Amino acid sequence: MCLASNVNGKNNRSLATRRALTKAALHLFAEKPYAEVSLLEITERAGQKNRNALQYHFGSKRALFEQILLAHADEIDALRQQLIDALPKQDSVSVEVAIDIYLEPFLQYTRRSENGRLYAKFLAHFLRTPERVEKVLNPDIPMSTPPSSLAEVLVSISPTLTPEERDQLLFVSNAMMIYSVDNLVRAEEQNILTLDSPMGRHILRTLHTSLVALWTL
Repeated sequence: MCLASNVNGKNNRSLATRRALTKAALHLFAEKPYAEVSLLEITERAGQKNRNALQYHFGSKRALFEQILLAHADEIDALRQQLIDALPKQDSVSVEVAIDIYLEPFLQYTRRSENGRLYAKFLAHFLRTPERVEKVLNPDIPMSTPPSSLAEVLVSISPTLTPEERDQLLFVSNAMMIYSVDNLVRAEEQNILTLDSPMGRHILRTLHTSLVALWTL
């Protein structure tokens, strides 16, 4: 009984440490580029006295960075999947609907919590990171009817493109979406405008229109 209690206590402390390190790293990676964030900064921001805590729990700064990236991406993908699962049983998806599926879950995620807004800033730095995680936002693409993933949706509206050309379009789309939302989040923090203000909604509508134009081939 005592042994089980000790094990549970140790596991709880380990989980609390991992959460503190993850939270600290998300804030720091949102504030500045990956290369400018040190292991010491993360452990100190997390309130950890053991300077080796990050390596012990995650192995490396890179591994922690990727875990944060993928954990939030999975939450956005879950929101996208809800839209995809609601698609009518038809052969084609319009470009407008495809961009809704691509854009709206990201906007919803960044609006609903501080972590979402931090993630938008995190991604803005990520796009400028030379050591980018390849294919995170563009997985290998199977096909089904109706489309069952974001990748399939994008293939369905660009059937004449090569995979390389589609990657190029997606790279530009990601940059347009992420930098636009990052700038809007920062403008909101500085009390310049809010995402739900008339100007904020106008900017988001313009972003949607621009993405539709980009994918209309």
